[in-house]
Amino acid sequence: MASNASAGLPRSLQRNQFREPLPPHSTTGLLLGPLNHLNSIAQQLLQSLSTPHTKPPLPPPITALAEADAALAAAVQLAHTHQKKQKRIEALKSDILALENSWRNVIVQLEEGRRDLEAIIAEGDARLNAIEQAKAGAAAVPQF
Repeated sequence: MASNASAGLPRSLQRNQFREPLPPHSTTGLLLGPLNHLNSIAQQLLQSLSTPHTKPPLPPPITALAEADAALAAAVQLAHTHQKKQKRIEALKSDILALENSWRNVIVQLEEGRRDLEAIIAEGDARLNAIEQAKAGAAAVPQF
């Protein structure tokens, strides 16, 4: 039925045969499918109501319009749900980036603490060596 409706459409309104079809599971594809179907039914209805020089095509059945409307309503509802989920995803991404930044700050502080501790340990080792050398030196010196 859609091919009959598009046959009478001007070239500018007919779907470009060379364009890649949209993936059926993309949000755009899910929205454009019912819109294109509704458009073809509306075009068929308008053609049947116009005063042509030849016999007009039969108007689409009322059920076709109702089905197209229901499909479009479902697609819009799906798009709305998709938008809410996408907004939640974006909020989670923002939270993750904030946590990552916080985590990096903690790691930088830990690294600074590690360097400070290494310096303190090196200084302590040097003092212990000095004490050991002083003890060894005191033992080697004869007492009077």
